[in-house]
Amino acid sequence: MSVLLMLSIILFVLMLVVGGVKGIGAFISLWISFAILVVMMLLISFQFNPFWVLLIGGSCLLTVTVLSAGADERTTTIALIASFLVMIMLLIVILPTEHLAIAQGFAEENSEDLEGLSLAINIDFGTLGIVAALLATLGAIAEASVAITTGVGELLNERPNISNRDLIDVSQVLGKQIIGTAVNTVLFGFLADFLSLAVLFGKLQYTFGEIINAKLFTSSMLSLLYALLGVLLTLPVTIGIFLLYQKRQKHHTSGEKL
Repeated sequence: MSVLLMLSIILFVLMLVVGGVKGIGAFISLWISFAILVVMMLLISFQFNPFWVLLIGGSCLLTVTVLSAGADERTTTIALIASFLVMIMLLIVILPTEHLAIAQGFAEENSEDLEGLSLAINIDFGTLGIVAALLATLGAIAEASVAITTGVGELLNERPNISNRDLIDVSQVLGKQIIGTAVNTVLFGFLADFLSLAVLFGKLQYTFGEIINAKLFTSSMLSLLYALLGVLLTLPVTIGIFLLYQKRQKHHTSGEKL
Protein backbone atom coordinates (compact mmCIF):
# COMPACT_ATOMS: atom_id res chain seq x y z
CA MET A 1 0.00 0.00 0.00
CA SER A 2 1.40 3.35 -1.03
CA VAL A 3 1.68 6.30 1.35
CA LEU A 4 -0.81 8.31 -0.73
CA LEU A 5 -3.44 5.57 -0.57
CA MET A 6 -2.92 5.05 3.15
CA LEU A 7 -3.26 8.77 3.91
CA SER A 8 -6.35 8.98 1.68
CA ILE A 9 -8.00 6.16 3.64
CA ILE A 10 -7.15 7.83 6.96
CA LEU A 11 -8.54 11.14 5.68
CA PHE A 12 -11.74 9.47 4.48
CA VAL A 13 -12.30 7.72 7.83
CA LEU A 14 -11.72 10.92 9.81
CA MET A 15 -14.00 12.98 7.56
CA LEU A 16 -16.68 10.28 7.85
CA VAL A 17 -16.44 10.20 11.64
CA VAL A 18 -16.35 13.97 12.11
CA GLY A 19 -18.57 15.19 9.27
CA GLY A 20 -20.83 12.24 8.51
CA VAL A 21 -22.54 12.56 5.14
CA LYS A 22 -21.14 16.07 4.64
CA GLY A 23 -17.68 14.71 5.34
CA ILE A 24 -18.09 12.14 2.58
CA GLY A 25 -19.28 14.90 0.24
CA ALA A 26 -16.24 17.02 1.09
CA PHE A 27 -13.93 14.06 0.48
CA ILE A 28 -15.50 13.41 -2.91
CA SER A 29 -15.31 17.10 -3.82
CA LEU A 30 -11.59 17.02 -3.02
CA TRP A 31 -10.96 14.40 -5.69
CA ILE A 32 -13.33 16.12 -8.12
CA SER A 33 -11.31 19.32 -7.72
CA PHE A 34 -8.12 17.36 -8.31
CA ALA A 35 -9.61 15.87 -11.49
CA ILE A 36 -10.61 19.36 -12.68
CA LEU A 37 -7.04 20.59 -12.16
CA VAL A 38 -5.67 17.64 -14.14
CA VAL A 39 -8.09 18.35 -17.00
CA MET A 40 -7.12 22.03 -16.97
CA MET A 41 -3.43 21.18 -17.21
CA LEU A 42 -4.09 18.77 -20.08
CA LEU A 43 -6.17 21.33 -21.97
CA ILE A 44 -3.47 23.99 -21.58
CA SER A 45 -0.81 21.53 -22.73
CA PHE A 46 -2.97 20.75 -25.79
CA GLN A 47 -2.80 24.45 -26.75
CA PHE A 48 -6.31 25.42 -25.69
CA ASN A 49 -6.71 29.10 -24.78
CA PRO A 50 -5.36 29.29 -21.20
CA PHE A 51 -7.62 32.17 -20.20
CA TRP A 52 -10.80 30.36 -21.22
CA VAL A 53 -9.52 27.23 -19.49
CA LEU A 54 -8.78 29.31 -16.40
CA LEU A 55 -12.19 30.97 -16.28
CA ILE A 56 -14.18 27.81 -16.90
CA GLY A 57 -11.99 25.56 -14.74
CA GLY A 58 -11.78 28.13 -11.95
CA SER A 59 -15.56 28.52 -11.97
CA CYS A 60 -15.93 24.74 -11.74
CA LEU A 61 -13.48 24.59 -8.83
CA LEU A 62 -15.33 27.34 -6.95
CA THR A 63 -18.66 25.64 -7.59
CA VAL A 64 -17.44 22.27 -6.31
CA THR A 65 -15.84 23.85 -3.23
CA VAL A 66 -18.90 25.91 -2.31
CA LEU A 67 -21.37 23.08 -2.95
CA SER A 68 -19.30 20.72 -0.79
CA ALA A 69 -20.07 22.95 2.22
CA GLY A 70 -23.63 21.57 2.15
CA ALA A 71 -25.26 24.92 2.97
CA ASP A 72 -28.82 25.99 2.11
CA GLU A 73 -29.78 27.33 -1.29
CA ARG A 74 -29.53 31.03 -0.37
CA THR A 75 -26.11 30.66 1.25
CA THR A 76 -24.78 28.60 -1.65
CA THR A 77 -26.06 31.03 -4.29
CA ILE A 78 -24.69 34.14 -2.59
CA ALA A 79 -21.35 32.45 -1.84
CA LEU A 80 -21.01 31.40 -5.49
CA ILE A 81 -21.82 34.87 -6.81
CA ALA A 82 -19.39 36.50 -4.38
CA SER A 83 -16.65 34.00 -5.24
CA PHE A 84 -17.08 34.55 -8.99
CA LEU A 85 -16.98 38.34 -8.60
CA VAL A 86 -13.84 38.23 -6.44
CA MET A 87 -12.20 35.86 -8.94
CA ILE A 88 -12.84 38.32 -11.78
CA MET A 89 -11.53 41.22 -9.67
CA LEU A 90 -8.36 39.31 -8.84
CA LEU A 91 -7.84 38.38 -12.49
CA ILE A 92 -8.00 42.09 -13.38
CA VAL A 93 -5.31 42.76 -10.75
CA ILE A 94 -3.15 39.74 -11.61
CA LEU A 95 -2.95 40.38 -15.36
CA PRO A 96 -0.94 43.65 -15.24
CA THR A 97 0.94 42.71 -12.05
CA GLU A 98 2.37 39.50 -13.49
CA HIS A 99 3.48 41.30 -16.66
CA LEU A 100 5.21 44.02 -14.60
CA ALA A 101 6.80 41.63 -12.09
CA ILE A 102 8.25 39.28 -14.76
CA ALA A 103 8.36 36.54 -12.11
CA GLN A 104 7.00 33.71 -14.23
CA GLY A 105 8.94 30.72 -15.45
CA PHE A 106 11.96 29.03 -13.88
CA ALA A 107 14.56 30.82 -11.80
CA GLU A 108 18.35 30.48 -11.71
CA GLU A 109 18.02 28.16 -8.74
CA ASN A 110 16.18 25.67 -10.97
CA SER A 111 18.92 25.55 -13.60
CA GLU A 112 20.62 22.45 -12.17
CA ASP A 113 17.32 20.51 -12.08
CA LEU A 114 16.50 21.54 -15.66
CA GLU A 115 19.90 20.70 -17.10
CA GLY A 116 19.50 18.51 -20.15
CA LEU A 117 15.76 19.18 -20.44
CA SER A 118 14.11 21.18 -23.21
CA LEU A 119 12.04 24.24 -22.34
CA ALA A 120 10.54 24.46 -25.84
CA ILE A 121 7.02 23.55 -24.68
CA ASN A 122 5.37 26.13 -26.95
CA ILE A 123 3.42 27.69 -24.06
CA ASP A 124 3.85 31.25 -22.83
CA PHE A 125 5.29 31.14 -19.30
CA GLY A 126 3.69 34.53 -18.58
CA THR A 127 0.26 33.06 -19.22
CA LEU A 128 1.09 30.03 -17.10
CA GLY A 129 2.13 32.37 -14.29
CA ILE A 130 -1.24 34.13 -14.44
CA VAL A 131 -3.11 30.82 -14.38
CA ALA A 132 -1.08 29.52 -11.44
CA ALA A 133 -1.44 32.80 -9.51
CA LEU A 134 -5.23 32.83 -9.77
CA LEU A 135 -5.64 29.11 -9.03
CA ALA A 136 -3.62 29.56 -5.84
CA THR A 137 -6.24 32.01 -4.51
CA LEU A 138 -9.45 30.11 -5.25
CA GLY A 139 -9.41 27.95 -2.12
CA ALA A 140 -9.03 30.93 0.20
CA ILE A 141 -11.75 32.85 -1.66
CA ALA A 142 -14.28 30.00 -1.50
CA GLU A 143 -13.55 29.28 2.17
CA ALA A 144 -13.95 32.92 3.23
CA SER A 145 -17.07 33.39 1.10
CA VAL A 146 -18.86 30.35 2.53
CA ALA A 147 -17.92 31.26 6.11
CA ILE A 148 -19.10 34.88 5.81
CA THR A 149 -22.26 33.97 3.91
CA THR A 150 -23.20 31.28 6.44
CA GLY A 151 -22.72 33.67 9.37
CA VAL A 152 -24.70 36.52 7.82
CA GLY A 153 -27.39 34.06 6.67
CA GLU A 154 -27.87 32.82 10.24
CA LEU A 155 -28.19 36.44 11.35
CA LEU A 156 -30.92 37.08 8.79
CA ASN A 157 -32.75 33.93 9.86
CA GLU A 158 -32.86 35.17 13.46
CA ARG A 159 -33.57 38.83 12.58
CA PRO A 160 -35.29 38.94 9.18
CA ASN A 161 -36.37 42.58 9.62
CA ILE A 162 -32.91 43.89 10.49
CA SER A 163 -32.08 47.29 9.02
CA ASN A 164 -29.38 47.69 6.39
CA ARG A 165 -27.24 49.75 8.76
CA ASP A 166 -27.36 47.10 11.49
CA LEU A 167 -26.75 44.37 8.90
CA ILE A 168 -23.60 46.14 7.69
CA ASP A 169 -22.32 46.73 11.23
CA VAL A 170 -22.89 43.17 12.43
CA SER A 171 -21.57 41.70 9.17
CA GLN A 172 -18.38 43.73 9.47
CA VAL A 173 -17.76 42.47 13.01
CA LEU A 174 -18.45 38.89 11.95
CA GLY A 175 -16.47 39.24 8.73
CA LYS A 176 -13.42 40.65 10.47
CA GLN A 177 -13.25 37.62 12.76
CA ILE A 178 -13.61 35.19 9.86
CA ILE A 179 -11.16 37.10 7.68
CA GLY A 180 -8.64 37.18 10.52
CA THR A 181 -8.70 33.39 10.68
CA ALA A 182 -8.55 33.04 6.88
CA VAL A 183 -5.63 35.46 6.63
CA ASN A 184 -3.71 33.50 9.28
CA THR A 185 -4.38 30.27 7.39
CA VAL A 186 -3.03 31.77 4.16
CA LEU A 187 -0.04 33.31 5.96
CA PHE A 188 0.94 30.09 7.75
CA GLY A 189 0.63 28.17 4.49
CA PHE A 190 2.98 30.65 2.85
CA LEU A 191 5.48 30.44 5.70
CA ALA A 192 5.47 26.65 5.48
CA ASP A 193 6.16 26.79 1.73
CA PHE A 194 8.76 29.52 2.17
CA LEU A 195 10.71 27.62 4.81
CA SER A 196 12.66 25.49 2.33
CA LEU A 197 13.21 28.54 0.12
CA ALA A 198 14.57 30.51 3.08
CA VAL A 199 17.00 27.70 3.86
CA LEU A 200 18.13 27.71 0.22
CA PHE A 201 18.72 31.45 0.28
CA GLY A 202 20.63 31.10 3.54
CA LYS A 203 22.85 28.32 2.18
CA LEU A 204 23.59 30.38 -0.94
CA GLN A 205 24.36 33.41 1.28
CA TYR A 206 21.99 35.72 -0.56
CA THR A 207 21.93 39.35 0.52
CA PHE A 208 18.64 41.08 1.35
CA GLY A 209 18.63 42.78 -2.04
CA GLU A 210 19.23 39.49 -3.84
CA ILE A 211 16.39 37.84 -1.94
CA ILE A 212 13.95 40.64 -2.78
CA ASN A 213 14.90 40.44 -6.46
CA ALA A 214 14.93 36.64 -6.64
CA LYS A 215 12.24 35.29 -8.95
CA LEU A 216 11.30 32.48 -6.56
CA PHE A 217 10.76 34.91 -3.69
CA THR A 218 8.82 37.37 -5.86
CA SER A 219 6.46 34.73 -7.22
CA SER A 220 5.84 33.31 -3.72
CA MET A 221 5.20 36.76 -2.25
CA LEU A 222 2.84 37.70 -5.08
CA SER A 223 0.85 34.51 -4.56
CA LEU A 224 0.52 35.39 -0.87
CA LEU A 225 -0.62 38.94 -1.64
CA TYR A 226 -3.15 37.75 -4.21
CA ALA A 227 -4.66 35.32 -1.71
CA LEU A 228 -4.81 37.97 1.04
CA LEU A 229 -6.39 40.46 -1.35
CA GLY A 230 -8.98 37.88 -2.39
CA VAL A 231 -9.91 37.18 1.23
CA LEU A 232 -10.20 40.91 2.01
CA LEU A 233 -12.34 41.58 -1.05
CA THR A 234 -14.72 38.77 -0.12
CA LEU A 235 -16.17 40.67 2.85
CA PRO A 236 -17.45 43.86 1.11
CA VAL A 237 -18.57 41.92 -1.95
CA THR A 238 -20.57 39.44 0.15
CA ILE A 239 -22.16 42.20 2.26
CA GLY A 240 -23.10 44.09 -0.92
CA ILE A 241 -24.81 41.01 -2.35
CA PHE A 242 -26.71 40.46 0.90
CA LEU A 243 -27.93 44.08 0.85
CA LEU A 244 -29.22 43.59 -2.69
CA TYR A 245 -30.85 40.35 -1.60
CA GLN A 246 -32.53 42.09 1.35
CA LYS A 247 -33.75 44.92 -0.89
CA ARG A 248 -35.19 42.43 -3.35
CA GLN A 249 -36.88 40.44 -0.57
CA LYS A 250 -38.47 43.57 0.92
CA HIS A 251 -39.64 44.69 -2.52
CA HIS A 252 -41.10 41.25 -3.16
CA THR A 253 -42.87 41.23 0.22
CA SER A 254 -44.28 44.72 -0.38
CA GLY A 255 -45.56 43.63 -3.78
CA GLU A 256 -47.37 40.63 -2.27
CA LYS A 257 -49.05 42.84 0.36
CA LEU A 258 -50.31 45.19 -2.35
